[in-house]
Amino acid sequence: MQMLLESQADLEVVGTAADGHSGVEVVARTNPDIVLMDIRMPILDGIEATSRIVAAVTARQQAEEKPNLDMRAETKAADDTQPRVIILTTFQRDEAVYRAIRTGASGFITKDATPEFILAAIRTVNSGKAVLAPKATFDLVREFAAAPGSSDRPLELAIEALSPREREIFLLTARGLSNAEIATAAFVSEATVKSHVRAILSKLTLQSRVQIVIYAYENGLLTY
Repeated sequence: MQMLLESQADLEVVGTAADGHSGVEVVARTNPDIVLMDIRMPILDGIEATSRIVAAVTARQQAEEKPNLDMRAETKAADDTQPRVIILTTFQRDEAVYRAIRTGASGFITKDATPEFILAAIRTVNSGKAVLAPKATFDLVREFAAAPGSSDRPLELAIEALSPREREIFLLTARGLSNAEIATAAFVSEATVKSHVRAILSKLTLQSRVQIVIYAYENGLLTY
């Protein structure tokens, strides 16, 4: 894996770890853009390691928030540089993978994926412009997520915090569309889509686009 990544001019390996605990420490020290996390790490498994990484990022963002709205906008924009976790798994339909995504991972790839797919996955997640492998993600959500509409939250309140335009973008994102596809469907620019997605994640206290998929499914807003 390391040799594959280092063969790419636009990718750099800034650290490696043999167990989950060391992985969390490496991420804290190097602040990478992407973390490839084996779900079955020793000492500290991939789920807990992902949870700690996401918690650290969230705590740092909250500490950086300022009352001034302009400063808040700058803080949100900085989210693009925060670590995003991709889970490495042997099995595509694995409850542990689903739990890691619920915790805050941005997607998953199987260990037998082709080199081309692995590189594309890293670039997709790093760009933040699309859900990684939408069909596989939908299959995972169908199998392990709570039944549609099972949330205690009334349906009309699930996205009450969102503006009408944000609700439209939310549903398009939950369908697995990329920023470019959403921009075409909603007749807006990709930059506007990116801004709306950022606002949606913040207002609904979600960590990634794939969590939008889960949120929509569990609240009965969309079925897959």
